[in-house]
Amino acid sequence: MATRPYWLSFGASAVSGLAPTFINWRTTAGSTLAPPAISEPGSFGMYLFSYDPITQIAFICDGATSGLAFNDRYVQGVLDPFDQFGVTMVAQGNTAIALGTTAVALGISNIALGTSSVALGTLNFSLAIANASLLGTTASSYGTDLADPATLFGFLKRAQETREGNETYVKPSGVLDIYSRGSSQLLAEKTISDSSSQTTKT
Repeated sequence: MATRPYWLSFGASAVSGLAPTFINWRTTAGSTLAPPAISEPGSFGMYLFSYDPITQIAFICDGATSGLAFNDRYVQGVLDPFDQFGVTMVAQGNTAIALGTTAVALGISNIALGTSSVALGTLNFSLAIANASLLGTTASSYGTDLADPATLFGFLKRAQETREGNETYVKPSGVLDIYSRGSSQLLAEKTISDSSSQTTKT
């Protein structure tokens, strides 16, 4: 990381012409490091030094003159590496915002996929409606002796009518008539014939 400039001044009126030196330059671990050089650009009583603090530095600088009061002669301060990271961290924050915008775009794509799934559901529903006419209802016809039922429900009703309906057998002719419940509808007519070995219904 590049060094950064730091400024010092001594006394309320910024005394010029001094030769200040660092009498203490330490890390937070207590280690002493080599301090940087100090200069006075332009002779305005403002003293400049440059440094790249990779760790926190505490310092005391001596104005090196007895002409200053004690409180004006010594300047103390702290250099913190995080002071240098501020601009860089802001730039990284902007990058993170750009990534957030990309994630929103992906979310919109997922919504589009959801719409496609709804369309498939509608298609399946239309197939069910088409098959409903073949299933029939409780009002479907169970047919006659001449016509079979047209729906699955009609066949179920016909089976129940046949099981629970009346039957009439005329012995001289061998005719067996099968009716619906209440004998209201002839469902089938069969012929029964006897022989010495078996009885046959045709």
